[in-house]
Order: sequence, then structure tokens, then C-alpha cells
Amino acid sequence: MQLSRFVIVYRDVSPGEHILFSVLTNGYVGVEDATLASVQRWATEAPHPHDRDTAEYLLEAGFLTASREMDDQRLKSYLDRAAGGIPETMHITLMPTLACDLACPYCFQKESPAFNRMQPGMEEASVRWILDRTATSACRRLHIQYVGGEPLTRKDYILRTAELFSREMSARGGAFTWNIITNGVQLTLPFVTALQQYGDGSIKITLDGDRETHDQTRIYRDGRGTFDILFANLKAVAGHVKVHVGGNFLPGQEESYERLLKRLEEADLIRHLESVRFKPVVEAHRSGSCTGCATPAQTAHTLVQITQSVQRRAPQMKSSRLAVPTNPCELHWTNSYTIDPDGGVYRCPAVAGRPEMAIGHVQADVADKPAPLLLARPWEQCGDCPYMPVCMGGCLGSKYLSTGRMDEVDCHKLEFEAIFRDTITARYRTELGAQPWHSVGSPSVTD
Repeated sequence: MQLSRFVIVYRDVSPGEHILFSVLTNGYVGVEDATLASVQRWATEAPHPHDRDTAEYLLEAGFLTASREMDDQRLKSYLDRAAGGIPETMHITLMPTLACDLACPYCFQKESPAFNRMQPGMEEASVRWILDRTATSACRRLHIQYVGGEPLTRKDYILRTAELFSREMSARGGAFTWNIITNGVQLTLPFVTALQQYGDGSIKITLDGDRETHDQTRIYRDGRGTFDILFANLKAVAGHVKVHVGGNFLPGQEESYERLLKRLEEADLIRHLESVRFKPVVEAHRSGSCTGCATPAQTAHTLVQITQSVQRRAPQMKSSRLAVPTNPCELHWTNSYTIDPDGGVYRCPAVAGRPEMAIGHVQADVADKPAPLLLARPWEQCGDCPYMPVCMGGCLGSKYLSTGRMDEVDCHKLEFEAIFRDTITARYRTELGAQPWHSVGSPSVTD
């Protein structure tokens, strides 16, 4: 009996006190020195009689495993559940256009083979394909994620299709929900209000740090920055619709993001946000914006610093739970598809618009082809990495776009190690408050 290979030990979070965290269950437990020593001893000898209750509890809760085969079976069960994606939900990423009104230097879409708009005939075929697939999958909810390019250059398309999806799902006794990932420069309250009549939804916008940093990358095609108009649009819709804020940072930009968060506080916007999540700029050799000169350790350090800035403000947000990844991305989900403006069907949004990556077409009555990105199963190179269940080799789509290869992983282990420890220990303390740490003799597991 030993620790599962998907359990991470965070030692000495407080003197003599440690956390066991399970990536598979997103659960954790605090243990004292004596209990941790016993756990390590059980790898070579049976628990003492007075330890059996503790050992059985940790085994049942998934922190311990009796054998590698048990670990493998738990992983398989986890991945089977994760493949369901959002329960009873058909998740569609719909791209009405690959065109964009900005020219962000790190954006992969700048290299897209087509900057087209979905035409009326393809729009009709896409709507019909989505509704048919939702029906045959027996999903009670249809969730449409509108992306681009810039989806708000096609507000007409969004409103028109949302009305159709809402009416059809309502007639079936189901529900329609939506979200839009937008650069925010064309975001207006009248548009949001019009869209909300068709179903509950949310907006995600991107702020790449404070004005100075943001205006170096989130730019119009003539080089002008967009921070001021984006911030004004955010203020106009905040409180009227669910808003998520994202951003893409380079190592060393933590102070810029701290200034951004302070500005959001001063504008009384933090309390209206559902979540704030910033991530490193993905290496993009083909687009000319390469982060290869930054070491993984530098990126991880900046990620932790920025995340701590967010965590300090988490209690002010609508959703204050400190989060880490808990599932593989939609590439691995059964009921998740991406449709590009030409009607191509994909599993991964990152490679939409590249026909060689398509698994089907909305006008072709054929069974889905396997997703090309999954054929080589590159995550099998990851060995016993404890983060494999939620990572599955990382963003395989971005790896393909940057290298042209489908047999390599996009490893961010150092970032995971830093952010998981920082977030899990902070979350544990937050949820327990000022209470004393719990040992498994009086177990307290949070999930």
C-alpha cells in the first residue's frame, strides 16, 4: 500500500504539517508528521493495527493505492468521466469568422489559411448539424461558445443563431446557453441585452496587463492600442452579464498585472467579475512571437506572482473559489466540437480552419474521424507525471501550430508544480479559516 502516483505531498506548509493532494479527485487532507511517516512506511510493511482505520480511509478516498493496477483503473475511470465533458451538455465552439479587427502579434489566427466569414448556406447547414448532433446524443443542454477571429464582427450571426438554438432547445424541453470569447472592442450593452433574451450566458474578454503592457500587444492593424476602449466597454456591461477576464503574459510582467488588478478594484469592477485567469503566452514560432528565450522557471515564477495577486482579491469576486485545472481540455470530450466558417468540424479549437485537422464536415453524412491530434497519443511519454490526468500532454493544438508535429507533448510541468502548490495550500487555508490543521485521525477532506 502506497501513495497513488497522482497524489502530491506538500510538505511543511506549516511546521510539522503537510497536505496530501489528489489530482484525480481534486481532494486534499492535512496530515501531521507521524501520519506522513506511517504512510511512507506502509509502502514496505502492513499498517499497524492502530493505523488500520486511517489506512483504509486514505485508500478509499484515493490517496493510497494497493497496486499500480488499482491506480491504472482509477485513472481509466477518471478519464471515462472526463470524456463526458460538461454533463448532459453538447458543447460547440462556433466560429462565424476567422477575421479579426485586431493584429495581436502572438495570435495563431494571424497565420490562418482563411480569413473568411461563414456564408448563409453554411450557416444553415451548421445549425442543422448542431441540432441533429445534440438530439442524437440525448443532451438536454446546448452550449454554444462563439469565438473567431473576432466573433463580435458578426453580431448579426450570433443573434440570429442564438434565437434559433433557443427556440429549438425550448421546444425539446431543454436549455440553450452561450458564452463569447472576444477582444471586447465592439462589446456593447445593447448587444448583450439583446442576446440575453435567448438564454443565460457570459462574456470573456482579454486584458494583457495594464494600459502600457496591453497596448503593446492588443493592437489595431494600424498599431493603436485598445486598452481604453476595452476598459470602457467592460465598465458598461459589468453587472449586466457574467464577465470573465483573461490575459496572456510574458515572464517578468507581474507588476503590470498587479497594476491592472488595482485598476479593476478602483473602478469597482472586481466584484462584478466571475473569474480572473491569466496564462503564459503560448510559444508561436510561426507568428514571429516566440517566448523561447524565457525559461520554464521564469514563466512559472511570474505565473505564481500573478496568481497570488488574483488570490488576494478572490473574496471580492462572485466566484471566489481558488481553482486549478480539474479535467483535460475539450479535445478529449465526447460531446464537444468546433465548427469553422467553412463548415469543417474539429475537436480542437486551436486548429480550426486547418482542413488536415478536421474530423468531418457539416454537409457530409459521415461518421466522425478520429482527431488527428490524438492518434499518436503523445501523453504516453509523460510516464508517472502526477498532472497527466488534467494535462494529457498539454495543448496539443498549440504544439502542432508551433512545430507542425503531433507526436510531442506541450509540457508545462514546472508551471503546474508552482501553481498547484500555491493555489491548493491557499485554498486549504481559506476554507479552513483559523481552525487548526486536521490529521486523518479526524479526517477533513475538501473536494
